[in-house]
This record gives sequence, structure tokens and C-alpha cells, in this order.
Amino acid sequence: MDFTQAPTLEPRHLEGCRVLTDRKTMIREYLPKGAVVAEVGVFRGDNAHTILEGAEPRELHLIDLDFSLLHRHPFEPALRDGIVRLHEKDSVAALASFPDKYFDWVYIDGDHSYPGVKRDIEEAKRTVKPDGLLVVNDYIFFSHWEFIRYGVVHAVNELCLAEDWAFRYFALDSEMYCDVALARQPN
Repeated sequence: MDFTQAPTLEPRHLEGCRVLTDRKTMIREYLPKGAVVAEVGVFRGDNAHTILEGAEPRELHLIDLDFSLLHRHPFEPALRDGIVRLHEKDSVAALASFPDKYFDWVYIDGDHSYPGVKRDIEEAKRTVKPDGLLVVNDYIFFSHWEFIRYGVVHAVNELCLAEDWAFRYFALDSEMYCDVALARQPN
């Protein structure tokens, strides 16, 4: 198992970052309301439900390879109203179907391997508005539940260093599967 050290962030990538108690607080109290949002990696839909109820998006695009585990009941009214839209396909293919600068924020919780996170970030950053956010789940090196290495820290830190993105929010988790919300640095 490779445990190469992740690239080290610079102070400018953390200036103004607010540490929050958890992701629900971040979604409900800090992320833009009435926004156009995508969630990559939905699983049963628990976090998607938090986004729907807490952030009250104008559009919520749920992207996953397979929706067979999704608990659809909480989403039925929003599906009927066209607020929630399901995209059952590969995350990059789904994101590629959207125009540049479409989303106010994208929540990435798909493939946690380094190549998987990198490809999701690469496509998602194109679809996010210049003042938008990339929110990345599970900013952790190693999953103690799955007993596998995650590539999230490496991919996020590389983005910040290479393209001058910065942490806006760092949402803690009781088991340290933290979330980070990133924004482009102003020029």
C-alpha cells in the first residue's frame, strides 16, 4: 500500500477557512441556497436529502452509476417538480453533458481512489461557476471502514497548489471522514 505524503498546502490556501462541526451544518448554514447543485456519488441518498432540505436548491442533479440503493421516497415530490434530476451514468460522462459554468456548487463523493477523485475534480471544476464551490467528501488518507487508501487529500491538495483553489470550509466528521469546500482564489 502506497502512503506517499500528500503535497503540502501553503498558508494562502487556508486563509479565511472556517472549520465547522459537520457537513450538515455546512450544507444547511453556509452553502448557497436556491443554487444549481450536483452531487456525484449518491449511494442511498442521505446526503442528497440533506442538500435538498437544507440548501433548497433550484436544481439538484444526482449522479451515480447505479440508483438501485437510492431511497426514492423523500425525493418523489422534487422529482415530479423537476427540481431533482437523476443521471445514472459515469460521473465524468454525466458532468460532461453540462455546459461550462453551470453549477453553483458540486459535491463530489464518488470514486475515492486518487485517479477517481482526480477525474471527478477535473470535469467538475469546468462546470462550476467562477465564484462557485467544489465540495469534496472524505478528505482522509485511509478509510478505516473499508480498509483502503483514499486519494482525496492528494487530489485536493494538488488542485489547490496547481490552480490556486483555497479552502473555504472544513467540515469535521466524528470519524474524520471530513468534507472540504474549495473556491478559486480571486485574481
